Amino acid sequence: MNNILIIEGKPIEIDWDFECGIIQSIIKSESLEGTANNIQGEVFFYQFELDIPFNGEEREVFNVGDIVYWRSPKDSNKFGILFMYGNTEYGDGTKPRSSSPGIKIGSIKEIDRIAAIATGKKLKLG
Repeated sequence: MNNILIIEGKPIEIDWDFECGIIQSIIKSESLEGTANNIQGEVFFYQFELDIPFNGEEREVFNVGDIVYWRSPKDSNKFGILFMYGNTEYGDGTKPRSSSPGIKIGSIKEIDRIAAIATGKKLKLG
């Protein structure tokens, strides 16, 4: 997989976190596509086949610009990729916080472009 996020045919460069213990599983995926959901402070898209177990690196508080692999605590077949661009509804006003634990897999610098992604837009990693 390449290190880009494609939104409506326009790429945004991603910096993968090669210190992350699950990054190779993410990168080995052919490409990951989904429909954007933009909620306060984050854009995410669900994946229903990206079943990578947590490895102890998971947490809930992140930094603006972090890219996060997330697993639903309620649905064992629901996974997602999150792009943190600001304080989330679960945050405390200082840093983005996910609704449940995730693992940072990379970062992105073009925060304004991430924040501008409308719900319903098609996203593709790779």
